[in-house]
Amino acid sequence: MGIFSQFFDFFRPKVRVYFGPSGRSSPWNREAYEQETVRAIIDCIASHTAKSQAMHVIEDKQGRIKEIKRSSPYAKLLNQQPNTLMSGFDLKYKLVAQLEDKTTAMAFIKWDGLTPKAIIPVQYSNFEFFGIKGGGYAVRFVDETDWKEYILNVEDVVILRKFFNHHPIAGDGNQPINNTLTMIKASDEGLTEALTVANKVRGLLKQKKAMLAPEDVKKSTDDFVNRFKTAAKEGGIIGVDSMEDFTPLNVTPWSTNAAQMREIRENLFYYWRISEPILKSSYTSDQWQAFYESVIEPILIQMGQAFTNACFTQREKDVGNRIIFTSSAMINASTSEKVQLVNATREIGLMTTNEQRELFGLPPVEGGDERIISLNYIKQSDMSKYQTGQEPQEDPGNTGGQEPQGDQGGQEPAAEEGAGDGGKGGEESGE
Repeated sequence: MGIFSQFFDFFRPKVRVYFGPSGRSSPWNREAYEQETVRAIIDCIASHTAKSQAMHVIEDKQGRIKEIKRSSPYAKLLNQQPNTLMSGFDLKYKLVAQLEDKTTAMAFIKWDGLTPKAIIPVQYSNFEFFGIKGGGYAVRFVDETDWKEYILNVEDVVILRKFFNHHPIAGDGNQPINNTLTMIKASDEGLTEALTVANKVRGLLKQKKAMLAPEDVKKSTDDFVNRFKTAAKEGGIIGVDSMEDFTPLNVTPWSTNAAQMREIRENLFYYWRISEPILKSSYTSDQWQAFYESVIEPILIQMGQAFTNACFTQREKDVGNRIIFTSSAMINASTSEKVQLVNATREIGLMTTNEQRELFGLPPVEGGDERIISLNYIKQSDMSKYQTGQEPQEDPGNTGGQEPQGDQGGQEPAAEEGAGDGGKGGEESGE
């Protein structure tokens, strides 16, 4: 029984007539994920991405975050338990793994009225998008776990794509890497066969007896093999009579050399834009920063936009509702670099005490959400008040002790200011 059978209510369009643009999923090769280097690369990308935290925020008109909805049901589902079978980490890991493996990942949001109830990743073998008569789109897919066909309203589906170019609705697939995978497979199989032969063939036994029957040759060979095994256990000396001549063979297994294999596997690193130190967890801070900015961050941005579009109506998005995924690029920095960051930002209050503690993997403390800043920095307009304790005075030398030149000249600035306020107020009331 598949996961969808537990959560899914069949979506059936009221009119079963389809029209408009449609498209099928790109073909994908299951063998790619079965190759150990490919699986290690996908696991590395998915694991680091799944460490991110989802947040429901409200943005102002300038795109700046003005409020964080910490009790949002969206954030709870994405970070804690999206469904009864998965944790938040599992959901994010699975979506990113499918994105890297199949170049298209989908998740279905099940609603209870206006409240999200569950988020279920779509484990498809193939899918098809089509238009619905009356407006909108639907996706029909075959679930890979129970091989049943389901139809979902696209409005309730989160869609992630990679290599989204030629295909109209899905990623273009990972076919370009198939040649490299074929070479790696052929090299591995060749090495296995060479080692098998090298470990089994020990030498040649020449019988000096004339005109032996085949069965006599086999019998004599079997007898020598038994003596060989016995000698290996009991001292290492083999007795050979004058009619036998044994010539040991030194079979050297031939396969692709290390330099050639490294060059072939480098193609996988280029394709997924990952370095070997990242894969082996022996990276430097600069290497991690490059990996984060080129691989992890684009996925987080894509996930945030995809979940925003699926979770909120256009009206909710217009007033600033967003889903974002955050993951600190400093999490994997060295301790000395974290200390330098804290010292460099401490006086300007860039981080709270708890945010600083989080960098070092320490739990939050009570009162640690307050920002502590230095009093050595003030606004330029407050310099006089800060030094003298008094409001700044206007310089009487600006007028030079002269009377204003006529009433009209003195009133013009006030008239301009009043006109400006009236125009701005009119615009605000009009809004």
